[in-house]
Formats: sequence, structure tokens, C-alpha cells
Amino acid sequence: MSCCPHGTTTFNERHRLRVRYQGGRSILVKGPVTKAEYRFSGMDRIQLVDPRDAVGIIRSALFRVEGVVELKTSEADAGREVRDA
Repeated sequence: MSCCPHGTTTFNERHRLRVRYQGGRSILVKGPVTKAEYRFSGMDRIQLVDPRDAVGIIRSALFRVEGVVELKTSEADAGREVRDA
């Protein structure tokens, strides 16, 4: 990513990518790596996605990355599915 000094980014278990859905209908996407389910809709266009899953998801023109979020340690350790409202 261009935000990093040498053009590389290292993610850990606390990082999530803010992925925006650009479609109209509700859609449930299963992460290709973690098998987590990400539900997108017209009302919930942005979801926090594990970076390992995001690589496969954003190959579709319906999705784009809008940024990176670092979760609090307790959220990452709990393994909860995290949604961005």
C-alpha cells in the first residue's frame, strides 16, 4: 500500500480491511481462507474483512478496499465476527 514506507504492508491477526460492496442486492460471501461469512447489503455496504479473505473477495468488481482497521486485542482474541455500521 502507498501508506507504507517501502510499499509493503504486514498484517497480523488484529488487522481487518474495510471492504465496500457496490452492488444492490443482499449478498453473503464466504471467505475463501477463513470460511467466515460476510453479509453485505444496500444498508450494510461496508464490512471488516480478514485480509486473507479480502484478497479473494476484492477480485470481483462489486467490492473495493477503503482502508485498514486494527482491532483491539480483546476483539481479535475473541474471534468475534466484527461488523462496521
